[in-house]
Amino acid sequence: MSAIDLKIRALPVGAEVMDLDAERQKDPGVRAALYQAWLKHGILLFRNVDSIERHLDLSRCFGELEIHPFPAVRSELNPLLIEIGGRKRARAFVFDGDQLRINRVGWHRDTAYTPDICKGAMLRMVEVPQHEGETLFADTARAYDDLPADMKARLDGLEYKGTLRLDPVDQTRPGAFWTTARPASDAEDPDGPPLDAFRSGGQANYPPVVHPVVLVHPESGRRCLFISPTYVDHFLGMDPAESDALHRYLADHLAQPRYVYQHRWKPNEAIVWDNRRFLHAARGNLLSEPRWGLRTTLAGALRTGRYFDESGDRRIPPRIAD
Repeated sequence: MSAIDLKIRALPVGAEVMDLDAERQKDPGVRAALYQAWLKHGILLFRNVDSIERHLDLSRCFGELEIHPFPAVRSELNPLLIEIGGRKRARAFVFDGDQLRINRVGWHRDTAYTPDICKGAMLRMVEVPQHEGETLFADTARAYDDLPADMKARLDGLEYKGTLRLDPVDQTRPGAFWTTARPASDAEDPDGPPLDAFRSGGQANYPPVVHPVVLVHPESGRRCLFISPTYVDHFLGMDPAESDALHRYLADHLAQPRYVYQHRWKPNEAIVWDNRRFLHAARGNLLSEPRWGLRTTLAGALRTGRYFDESGDRRIPPRIAD
């Protein structure tokens, strides 16, 4: 296979790379074509990525790798991997009163709780549940393109304050799939880790940050809605009621089906996404059906953010409609 005959099948959002084996992915022309396809589509799906070695090599088609900033999720198998679920699973939660689930996460952008949001990531699923467990991806470039002109003007230069939220209880805000959440009891999750098992080195080590609402993608030049919905506290300089209304509007706009790809996993499938362009979320899975994935993190993000300073957050009164 050369760069010319790289087989790409478009998905409703993103694309699948077909008939790519471990040897062919070493071809420099193929690697260059994969990168260009990734910039074009934003997410790429691969089948039969059947080893850690291939996962790491395939990830490097899209950039250098870095160690994830959150120590609790790092894998003992390789320092460049983090674990999703499996032995690193968090405690189960009960959502909306009766849905007992693990690994449920609302719409977010990886490492948006730091000044340097990572370039991208590749998730490979090793063990999949029989039911549920889907991952969702939302194209924020297409979502921005479709905004009304007056909304684009309103967002120009606007920034938001964001805070890391680890628990679904704290993520009950625009961008979540649930209205209420509570930690499962010991009876409901008898084998689960303690509730604070992943809080060590958590929020306290990641103070609030400020990021732009709109990013000009450094390679494609496309404008992307750059918020991470479940981390947003408020938009700087904006009245709280107006900020909350805008937050809800943008979170709902981004999650429309026309911008979203929902993937139901099979073992050894891998998806690489451009974190500058795409948000993602996890539906969660049943406690009785384990889910385990390994993920690399792509280095090379722009320093789009800064740490939040209260003195620079001057609120303005709500706007009065003409």
